[in-house]
Amino acid sequence: MDAELADTEQQHGEGQVELSPELIAAQQGDDRAFDRLVRPQLGRLLALARRLCGNEQRAEELLQEALIRAHRGIASFRAEGSFRAWVATILYRLASEPQRLGPRPLPGQQELGGDHWQALPDSLAFDPAEQVSAKDVLRRVEAAMERLPLRQRTALHLRSVEGFCYAEIARVLETSEGTVRNAVMQARKKLRRRLGDLL
Repeated sequence: MDAELADTEQQHGEGQVELSPELIAAQQGDDRAFDRLVRPQLGRLLALARRLCGNEQRAEELLQEALIRAHRGIASFRAEGSFRAWVATILYRLASEPQRLGPRPLPGQQELGGDHWQALPDSLAFDPAEQVSAKDVLRRVEAAMERLPLRQRTALHLRSVEGFCYAEIARVLETSEGTVRNAVMQARKKLRRRLGDLL
């Protein structure tokens, strides 16, 4: 469990979470408590939204809508998983609505923000040629990820980037753990096939 979640939730048994005073206050209508719950999660939730829709502006809109829905529905949050997983579920449901995403950019044409690749640390490469190469590799990985079906892309992101366990991912995707394991395995196979020369 993330250290940032330790302050808001305590894990108890299989999937059971004890609600913190902060979470209880948010459920009772304390807007500041809700804000304190959400703030530490914003970066990761925005990264997931980007992964789901491949467009910076749409990702921000998707996250905003998800947070509005989470705020409205916080009273219904049950201790079956982490707060972050619950909001991730809302994000995934919104992204799964076909009219929500609109046309996706083609691989290699992602609109992830103008400075997205320039923001890579110089420590990734020692000389300009290596730095360009590292950025090219990241672009290719990003394009390969974008070509994955939404469910596989989401499962792989939640597992590999967010560190969710299979049970949490299954709750987010509203499916079985076996289906999640298969989706992650298939996504990894496809990435290996598409990026074989990089491995």
